[in-house]
Amino acid sequence: MTTDPRPLTPAPDRPAPPAADRTAPGPDAMRRVCGHFTTGVTVVTADTGDGWTGATVNSFTSVSLDPPLVLFCLRHDSRLLHAVRTRGRFAVSILAAAQSATALRFAARGRPSFDGLDCLTTTTGAPVLRDSVAYLECALADEHPGGDHRIVVGAVTALGLLGPGTAAGHDGPLTFYRGRLARLDKECER
Repeated sequence: MTTDPRPLTPAPDRPAPPAADRTAPGPDAMRRVCGHFTTGVTVVTADTGDGWTGATVNSFTSVSLDPPLVLFCLRHDSRLLHAVRTRGRFAVSILAAAQSATALRFAARGRPSFDGLDCLTTTTGAPVLRDSVAYLECALADEHPGGDHRIVVGAVTALGLLGPGTAAGHDGPLTFYRGRLARLDKECER
């Protein structure tokens, strides 16, 4: 495979973006531009050995269906990352639209409180938030560097839908767009 060393140029019938819309890719610019990509919102949890810990994560995605793998990213100094490394297991709760307060609780600095939350304990020892849309139980499969974050890959060991009438009982998932929590108002027709 060869690469073309010439810079990308717009097609003749399409103008280039205005210079004012282009900037160097620093942290603020990355946050501003990547914030236009809508993501789902999860809470990843782990058993620390002396309690539970967790964090709100929107950098979650499935990697492979066979074998079933997922990934998410955490700051390299995260308490949750330490627990995942130490215990080798974690759980992922995919948040429902009504769980914005839960997302904010687990996004705050410090050790999160599970007080007042309805949780199920999984075979990983990590809690799953019962009001979530769905969950996955995972074993740590791999970890990679990613700048100021670590990319955590998990092998899915169990998964399922939650809530009244499973996914149909929810108003859809919680989403994150342009630095704010949001909900899907309407699904597109298939």
